[in-house]
Amino acid sequence: MNHSNLRSNATRRITELLNSHAARRHLSTYGWTEGMPAVIAEPHELVKDVMGFISTQGRAVLLVLCGGEPDNLQIWHVTVPSPIFPEVPALPAESTMGDLCRRNSESRLATFRVGYWAHSAAIHEIPFSIRTQSAPGAEPSEHLDLSDSQSDKHQD
Repeated sequence: MNHSNLRSNATRRITELLNSHAARRHLSTYGWTEGMPAVIAEPHELVKDVMGFISTQGRAVLLVLCGGEPDNLQIWHVTVPSPIFPEVPALPAESTMGDLCRRNSESRLATFRVGYWAHSAAIHEIPFSIRTQSAPGAEPSEHLDLSDSQSDKHQD
């Protein structure tokens, strides 16, 4: 799947997710709030570039990491840099989003910093996967069936 189709598919899937009452309830237990921006990135993108865009949002975001299989997205909550987080060394300039997410996939909350930030930010994965079909032999930690998201939307 090419770059444009991958992002279009991710946008469609996130829209479906945010139209699901059950998914919004789940997201809110991990820090999501109504109106929070969602930023789509791919594993090969540089952290400094993606965080530069996230910085323009001025608030915490949902980071949607897409890549590989088109229907398998990872959702992360990323805070704004803040002096309340422990100071950590800046990530190497060549660090990719895939590197950052892999390194922090087992952490409940991890701090990180890019070179142009004065303070660290925090990142944590929101534990579920969005899939229209599960990979053979693979069980997502939680699977939300988004096929009924349109009916959920009218029950709010």
